[in-house]
Amino acid sequence: MFRRNAPVNRTILVALRGICVSMLLALLAASVATSQTNPVRASAASTRARHVNAPKEPGAPAATREDLEKLREMITSQSAEDQRRIDELQQENQRLVEQLKVAEQQLAHASEQIEQMHAEQVQQITSVESAVTALKKAEADTTVAVQQEQKAQQDAANPASLRYRGITLTPGGYFAAEGLYRSHAENADINTSWASIPYEAQSMSYLGEFRATARATRLSLRADGALGRATATGYFETDFLASGFGASEVQTNGYSNRVRQMWGRAQFPGGWTIAAGQMWSLLTTNRVGIENLSEMTPALIDATVLPGFDYARQTALRVTRRFDANKMAVACSAENAATVGVTPANVPSSVSGNISGLSATGTGIMSNTTYSTNVAPDLIAKLAFDPGFGHFEIRVIGRTFRDRINATATAPGKNNTITGGAIGGAAYVPVWTNKINYLAQASWGAIGRYGATSTDVVVKPDGSLSVEKSIHGISGFDTHPSSRLDWYAYASAEYLPRDYGYGLKTIDNTKCFVETGFSCSASLRNLQEASTGIWYRFYKGPSGTLQYGANYIYVVKNTWVGVKGAPRGVDDILETSFRYYIP
Repeated sequence: MFRRNAPVNRTILVALRGICVSMLLALLAASVATSQTNPVRASAASTRARHVNAPKEPGAPAATREDLEKLREMITSQSAEDQRRIDELQQENQRLVEQLKVAEQQLAHASEQIEQMHAEQVQQITSVESAVTALKKAEADTTVAVQQEQKAQQDAANPASLRYRGITLTPGGYFAAEGLYRSHAENADINTSWASIPYEAQSMSYLGEFRATARATRLSLRADGALGRATATGYFETDFLASGFGASEVQTNGYSNRVRQMWGRAQFPGGWTIAAGQMWSLLTTNRVGIENLSEMTPALIDATVLPGFDYARQTALRVTRRFDANKMAVACSAENAATVGVTPANVPSSVSGNISGLSATGTGIMSNTTYSTNVAPDLIAKLAFDPGFGHFEIRVIGRTFRDRINATATAPGKNNTITGGAIGGAAYVPVWTNKINYLAQASWGAIGRYGATSTDVVVKPDGSLSVEKSIHGISGFDTHPSSRLDWYAYASAEYLPRDYGYGLKTIDNTKCFVETGFSCSASLRNLQEASTGIWYRFYKGPSGTLQYGANYIYVVKNTWVGVKGAPRGVDDILETSFRYYIP
């Protein structure tokens, strides 16, 4: 600011100097005038001054009028010169002010031009950036389109599904080579009978058992198509774990295949689904929702899953309704029934030998199959929740049981019919970013044949029936440390309470503790199991999945105490599996 106004400042200084000079001239003029008016007084004063102030030595003479006039003329000339310079400086200052105004105008104009050029450059940069973004998006879209086209070509050359008359056919399943070792032999295949493991005194308990098998090989075929506004699905699944007449391990391991699942389903708009055929029971825990093929089964190699895990595969008619964007679902089903009865030792042979309906031999091609004579289907309902942090469900079952005391020469026949039910629940929850999942399941009531202990009713001494209310439970984790490796661990149990003659304290268990003449009618009290295992995928891709698995199972069978104690059985089981999954 001071540099810009420097000419103005100089002007002010010159003006001030001129004012000072003028004041000095005025004082001198006043002094001269005073001396001219009173010469005598001035002379006297001068004389006095000379006498008072004059130095003792001779000094310079006093100023004369001419000296003053010369001084005045000099001052006047100097003032005129100063005024001239002031005028010049004012003119210069005015010129500089005008130049400054012009420079400021030019600067403002230049600033406007710079701002305009900056705006134009920003607009050009934005335009270029938009063009680059558009090019990148176009490149990405082109890449995706190329990948989709390549995938479509690959799918066309190697389709995962086949098209037939508007229906999509998808094959599935796996080829398995499996092996097992049991510390106490059962002479059973990869499907262990948990309740039949030998007691410690049995001869089989002193024998270990090795077995290699391919019977768990599983093949499936799924068909999907449109049914008006609905979606229709048909599913068939089979393995080779049927009983199989004539099968042996001598020269050929020839085993019959069996139906695991075979059902049809129609899914309608609005969340309704109807399914019918042989399928996993509605009691089976699901991973999500209630729909078929969403069942959650433990990852064990053993084909009979685990004690404490409730399941069945049987013919059913199921109706499902989904709500709230599939976060809640409810289903009910009517399923094929069966009754497993136990006749305790306190039932007289005259009664136990005169009962029909609990166990009946089939006829025709099923003459080797044991049936129960059922009065009504099992009725099951389930409510499932999927709030976004896991799967939770509650289920109930209602069952009807019946037997008949046959007529004798002295008494007419009589039918005995009772009902029973059970309630249960399950949760399948991701614990940590889908790397660790927790499974819990529990049931109480008339749940017998849906578990490993398989006891539904107990025959009373008079031949009537009593519902056996058992407790089933399982808890465990499955983890996924990497995309190739899975690791799991479970603990489970089933419990059968004392009921009438079942678990009778007076039952003779003496022969349950000796190998010689072994004979045991002890009542099963509970099964306890602990297991762990892994699955490792060597390859997973368009050509399918190749994986290896191994698991260890420790199971204990406990009985109710009778005379001489309670026998028990223990088994250590190691199982391995090598599987190729069809893509």
